[in-house]
Formats: sequence, structure tokens, C-alpha cells
Amino acid sequence: MTLTSSISTDSTNGKVGQLETPNQRSMATERSFLFGSRRVFTFAMLAGILIFLMGSLSVSMQSQQYIEALYSGLSAVASLNNSTTLKSVEELTYVAQQHSPGLTGRTLPEHPHETRIRQAIHSHYPHFEHHSVRGKVVDVTQNVNRIEELSLTRKKNVTYMEVKDEDHGPLNVVLFYADDWTLKVLGALNPHVKTPNIDQMAKNGMLFPYNCVTTSICWISRATFVTGVYAAVHQQLKIAHNSLFNNLTIPWTETLFPQLKKHGYYTGLVGKWHAPSPGKEMKLAFDVMNIYYGRHWELRNGQRRHVTDLNGEDALNFLRSRPKDQKFALKVSFFATHAQDYTIPAYSPMNESMSLYEDDDIPWVQTNTEQHWKDLPWFFDNRNEGRRRYIGRFDTPDNYQYNIKCLYRMATEVDSVVGEVIDELKRQGVYDKTLLIFTTDNGNLHGEHGLAEKWYPWEESIRVPLVIQDPRMPATERGKVNDEFTLSVDLAPTILSAAKIPIPSHMQGRDIAELYFDPHQATVSWRKDFFYEWSQGEPVEAVGHNEYYHIPAVFALIRKDWKYFYWPQVKVEQLFQIENDPYEQRDVLNSTAQTTQEALDFMRARYFFLKNYSQMGNPV
Repeated sequence: MTLTSSISTDSTNGKVGQLETPNQRSMATERSFLFGSRRVFTFAMLAGILIFLMGSLSVSMQSQQYIEALYSGLSAVASLNNSTTLKSVEELTYVAQQHSPGLTGRTLPEHPHETRIRQAIHSHYPHFEHHSVRGKVVDVTQNVNRIEELSLTRKKNVTYMEVKDEDHGPLNVVLFYADDWTLKVLGALNPHVKTPNIDQMAKNGMLFPYNCVTTSICWISRATFVTGVYAAVHQQLKIAHNSLFNNLTIPWTETLFPQLKKHGYYTGLVGKWHAPSPGKEMKLAFDVMNIYYGRHWELRNGQRRHVTDLNGEDALNFLRSRPKDQKFALKVSFFATHAQDYTIPAYSPMNESMSLYEDDDIPWVQTNTEQHWKDLPWFFDNRNEGRRRYIGRFDTPDNYQYNIKCLYRMATEVDSVVGEVIDELKRQGVYDKTLLIFTTDNGNLHGEHGLAEKWYPWEESIRVPLVIQDPRMPATERGKVNDEFTLSVDLAPTILSAAKIPIPSHMQGRDIAELYFDPHQATVSWRKDFFYEWSQGEPVEAVGHNEYYHIPAVFALIRKDWKYFYWPQVKVEQLFQIENDPYEQRDVLNSTAQTTQEALDFMRARYFFLKNYSQMGNPV
């Protein structure tokens, strides 16, 4: 019998309401972390496995070379002391790699427990899926069979909704895409901010409070959105505004908006595009483009206009001038609630909004203390970019109140545009034929841990709003809160499926509509954790000596009960027990408690598997 370590969480069936405090929220979880003595992997056993793999499996030339190199390494390992104890497959293959010059790997940072021969293992992961954790076998490949089934279905050019939604034609699409909008900046979850139109979308549709980004930074997350793949796959890792998306590893024609346009949609983009001028490739994606970048105010026809106001004007113009005999897809891309970096004030709403929240007292962030800042790992110091931007925004009560109120004002302005667009859809008679989505590129820290901005895998940075109002959604599911992990890689497949367009096989995400069309089955097979990545676009070995002080790279395994961080430039690990420490205040990596050590063993093994599995482009 194969023993597994798994965590299952029931979806929330309650209606949209106010944010519960961490102590009020209880997550039904069951854990089975296994323990015991270390297991010795012998050369004979693994050599037999490798011979079987090489003889009976059809593999690519590259995988064959990796396996041969691994075999060579294992031959060298055989000459080592036979009493050598190796804890798991990854440790053995790591040792083998040290003895085989033929094993080369990606330029991404290495973890002490991982190997550079990812392709060899994960081309044949079913044979390596059971890792030893304290002498017992645990399955770290949870949900892979179901995911592989979905991948095979895509390759046959059949989408999920073609099976589940025979009676509906392709939907129009309006995507409201905000900027730096953390989960708490939503009225449905926070009584201190007013977003009535987005809240109404949640009541008419579904709210996903465990929606997360796989990389929390603007340009990388936006590339992940349009491609449907992880950053390690699309390789848009550097800040290069003049070439963004021009050097994708995924063909541009196979990304979201070119696919919509190719299949007959009239497509539009209004608002922020993370490049100063769109290249010729953009014409393959959009029929209409009104793009502005990185400022709260713009000049148009000699007048100083707020960009959120321009968002609304341009969105309405698109809807009113579109061909009436075509399906349409519109992305309304807001700059709010992004700060205008290195300016004072950092947040600049419209003048008429300044009276909003004027008399409110916004609660201070619990972890916005000097002690929490000091409790961060040693490489966080005053050179850190998040700390630099924190000073002047959230470092004093007065600065915090002023800036958070301006941020909330900008959010309410965005909400007004959402309402105007919805009213126009109703006026045109296409409201009930349009998929509405509200989401964002990444979250933001508003003083948590003594920091501002994003990048890191703390809750405020990676958990972002997702509201979907789908006219096909069953009445029994409308107004519900769904607590499954949805990801930024899921958005493109979800939109293409609603448009009746086959999902390209390279896309790693899943159609979120599963969660409201077949909630019971989807909950059983849906992901229970995911891999998070943030890299600066260079091998960490090549980064300047002090570069990691500014915005250090980090990878993580995210679950609802535990979180595991790995900071590769300094080889630092962290472990948080989220269900008991929702604000991530206590790193328990060095705890001697048996339960914690069992969790750490499992999280390391699962991290190793998902990191390689996700970064190799597999469906997640």
C-alpha cells in the first residue's frame, strides 16, 4: 500500500461577507506526516530502475542523455562506502550528479536538497514519486494523474467547457485588471474600503479569496497571465520595458489575446501595458489599443487627466464603437492601486475623491512594528527596496493613515469605472452574454513586516482578489466564496474556455469554471498547494555580492497550513505554520517539535518535486 501525506480542505459554501479574522476562520484539514528512520537507497535498486526506464520507456534524446549521465554518476556512487545513508531520491541523485560531468542543469539557483537532473527524474516521475520521509514513504506527486488527464484532453483540442457547456455559445469577455491590489482592498472582505460594484459582481458570481500569483511582481505576473505558464517557462525575468514580451519562449501567437483575435474576437486594451510603446506583435493581439504607463496623471488633448478616468472613457469608447456582429474581449488595465514610485505623495487619487475616508481611522497593521522588521532574516536591512519604499509611506501613524486612505480612494475610483462599464453592457443588451473578471497582477505590503511593495511570498503579497461573474454559472453557486487555490496561470485557460477556443497545450493552468460547474469533483482533484517563484533574472551565482540585499530572490511551497521559503542567494530556509500563525510572525524551522520536523521533511520533499515539475512546464 502506498502511504500518502495529504491535506484536504472543504470549500466554503457561505455567501460573500466581511473578512473574518484569522482566529475566527477555521480550516478543516487532515494531516498525515510520516516519520521513522532513514531509508538507504542501494545502487543495485536504482540501477535496476534506471535500466528498466532506459529499456522500456520511450524517451527523448535529451532525457536519454540525462539518464545515461545519471547512470554514470551512480556507477561512481557505487564505489563509495556502502554504508552511506541517503535520505531520499533527490539526495542520491544529487550525490550522483557530483560524480558525473555529463549532468548539467538550468541556471536557476540550486537548493541543498535538489539535483540538476530535473528532466531525467520528471520525464519519468511516476517511478520516482515516492520519497522517503523519516523512513516512511510519502507521495509528493498529489493530483498529478488528474492534471495529466487534463493535459491530454487539451492536446486533443477539447476544452472542459465544450463538454460541460453544450448549450452556450462563446462569451464576450471583459477583464478588469488592477495593479498592486492586495486581498484586503476589497469591500466584500474589508468593511473599511468601499467597492460596491465589484462586491456586486461577487454576489452575482463567485469570490476566490485564495487566488494567488505565482510570481508577485508586475511584468513577470503579466507575462504569466497572457501565456498561462510559470516565469521559469516564459523567461520574462528582467526589467526591460522596451522589449517586454518580445522575447517570450512561448510563441506570441499562442498567448491569450492573439488567440482570441485569431478566433474572430474584436479585442481591445485600455490602460497600463508594461512597455512604453507596443511593438508590431501587439497588432496580432488587439484591434484597439489605448495605452498609458506608470503615472497617476496623463496629459490628453492638453488637459491633465487621471489615468483611472481615462480607463473609463476609453473602455466605454471601445464598447460603443465595436462591431455589433462580433464577439469582443476587452482588458481594462488600471494603474491603481500602484504607487507612483519615488514620488510624494506615492498615491494620488482624483481631487474629488479626497473627501472619501476623511473621517475614518484605518486599523494599523499588526505586523507593522520595528520588532517584526528586526525579526526578518539577517539579509533584510535598510538597503532592501521594500524597506526603502516603506519609509515615508507606512512608517508612522500619520504616513500610514494618509497613504492607505489615498490608496482606498483610488480603489473606489476603479470600482466606479467597473460600474460604468457594467451599465454600458446592460444598455447594449450583452450583459448576460459577457464573462466578467476582476483581478490584479500581484498583491502588496502596506507596512506588514516593516515593508512596502511585493516580491516575497507573504500572504499580503501573493493572495489577490479574483471575482468571476459568469452567465453560465449555476444559480446554486452564485454568491459563494470558494476557498480553493486558484492561480494566475489559470486565467488564460479560463477565458479561452469560455470563448470556446481550445486551450493551447503549453498552458499550465486549469479552467476555473470547473469549480462552479462541478464543485464536488473539482474540489477532490483541485490543487492543495503550489510552487511560488521570484528570481531576479540572473543565476544567483552571477549576482553582485550585495545585490541580494535589494530584492532577494525567493522560492516557496505554499499550502493553507504550512509555508516553506527558500532564499537561494543566501541558502536560508524558513517554515511557517500558517493555520496557527496567519501573519507569518514565527519561523519554526528550528523547532524540535516532532510535528514540525515531520512537516519540514514533507515540505522539503514536496517543494523539490513541485519546483521542478512546475518549472519544466508541466500542468499544475
